[in-house]
Amino acid sequence: MAKVKEKSALKQLLKFYKNHIGFYIAFVVILLIKAVISFFSAMLVADIIANMMSQDFHQVFVSASINLTILVASYMLSYLNTYFYKNLENNVRFDIQQSIIASSLNIKMSFYDNFGSGVIVTRLTSDIDHISERFKSLTEKIVNIIRRLSYLVYIFFLNLYIGLFVFVSVVIVSLAYTIRIYFLSKLKPAVKAQREVVNSKIIETVRAVKDIKTLNCDENVLTLVGKAQKEFIKKDNHEYYVGILLCNITDIFVAVSDYLFMGLSIFLMLKTSITATVFYTCYLYKDHTFTLANEFGDFRYKLAESEVCAKRLFAILYPNKDDIDIYGQNYQNNYDGGIVFKDVRFSYVPEVEVLKGISFEIKPKTTVAFVGESGCGKSTITNLIGHLYYKDAGEIYLGKSEIDSLNKQFIRDNIAIVNQFPYLFNLSIRENFQMINKNITDQQILDLCDKVMLTSFVQTLPKGLDSIIGEAGCQLSGGQRQKLCIARALCRNVKIMIFDEATSSLDNTSQSEVMEVIEKLSKNMTIILIAHRLSTITFADRIILIKDGQVVGGSTHKELIKTSEYYKSLYETSNE
Repeated sequence: MAKVKEKSALKQLLKFYKNHIGFYIAFVVILLIKAVISFFSAMLVADIIANMMSQDFHQVFVSASINLTILVASYMLSYLNTYFYKNLENNVRFDIQQSIIASSLNIKMSFYDNFGSGVIVTRLTSDIDHISERFKSLTEKIVNIIRRLSYLVYIFFLNLYIGLFVFVSVVIVSLAYTIRIYFLSKLKPAVKAQREVVNSKIIETVRAVKDIKTLNCDENVLTLVGKAQKEFIKKDNHEYYVGILLCNITDIFVAVSDYLFMGLSIFLMLKTSITATVFYTCYLYKDHTFTLANEFGDFRYKLAESEVCAKRLFAILYPNKDDIDIYGQNYQNNYDGGIVFKDVRFSYVPEVEVLKGISFEIKPKTTVAFVGESGCGKSTITNLIGHLYYKDAGEIYLGKSEIDSLNKQFIRDNIAIVNQFPYLFNLSIRENFQMINKNITDQQILDLCDKVMLTSFVQTLPKGLDSIIGEAGCQLSGGQRQKLCIARALCRNVKIMIFDEATSSLDNTSQSEVMEVIEKLSKNMTIILIAHRLSTITFADRIILIKDGQVVGGSTHKELIKTSEYYKSLYETSNE
């Protein structure tokens, strides 16, 4: 994953806020106005107390009325500011999420293999929410720091000695907060990382709930998730305890400082250097000024937290070059669906080759099946053809062009893969097709459904094409789900259709129906098959035998049954 520098990450984050600078300026202006109101409100309170002591009740009423007016104005401004900030917050969240989702779709599959989708989900939700909240808080902190600095200046104006005392106290408290932030910044990344692990485990559990139930592994799953949760609790508690301890130490110093302030004030009053009114005003402003250290410390702490989150987010938005999908520049016109592998090598893990110099040719508009034991490299071949993974060595030709020279548009226009568990969106049937082709008509959808023998089923649904099919098509049978996925893939009018164990989870009847659909499609495009039951691929024009990552034979079913003991053994075993 990319190593995004913290300052660089925050700089990238600010670019998103600049796109909505109007909302931000309005938000800050209102904060500044409220800060001015707060400053003068404190002065008015001091004036009210002074007039009460001198029994000037008319002036008390005047000052109280002015204070009430500006406070009401401040509350109304707070409501108005909500409008500006919520627009800023939601627009920025939208922009960041859209950008990161777009970036995640261009990241290599190996990234997902290593980190899991839960990582991206966590960063797209909790990290963005955290940054959004922190950005608002940081802006408010800046304004509060300015306001509280004005209090300190005013205390100096009232009395130099009290001003110096408060200034020294603020410096000491600020140093204490610096120490606190230092320790918390060391602990925070580990807490965030462990929270990510917990979220990933929970997401995996929700996604696998059906398998968890059928495999009766509830307790083991709870143990696995619980282990991650306990580790998070341990790290989170440690961070919290350290933070509270250091915070309490700072509070103790503030309490001692208050005590000393009283002593200094009494001394100055005895020397007639200050009046009771000046004392009260300084005392009132001192509390605001002391929190300057808190504000400054919190600002630095929250800034550090935001840097961590921003760095994690932009590691996905701006990943390492090695993690980004690689495409060429060419688009090959009039592609016929032919494929050639020449001495192709590939490994998921360094030094553990899955494909060991594999070579073969697939003619256009033919049906070819790859057969071999589990783990021999069949699915890897289809992944390389679909450009989901990248060969380590050798050459792969689609027509006349080497695959590395072809652009993304060509790959997506000409290759479709239907695997064992294809994903259907939790939308209507129509919307699932529109995700692939937004301009597709209802009639075109029905024509595609007719090709896969699904029209009668769609017509029986109360809402027809408007029927919601559930997450991953959970409201459909296995056969219906596979047929619908095939029909959806067909709306792209591809030249190569790959079926990777597309029928292995189906019953015999559904499997026969789907294979019948596939056999009909073979007349118009290149079909590549990987199947668990070899009896379903006997119609293939060619069957290529794979063993230990190498091609060990290839011919028709009839020929291989006669000449290859390896194929005969696989065939008999798969049909038992």
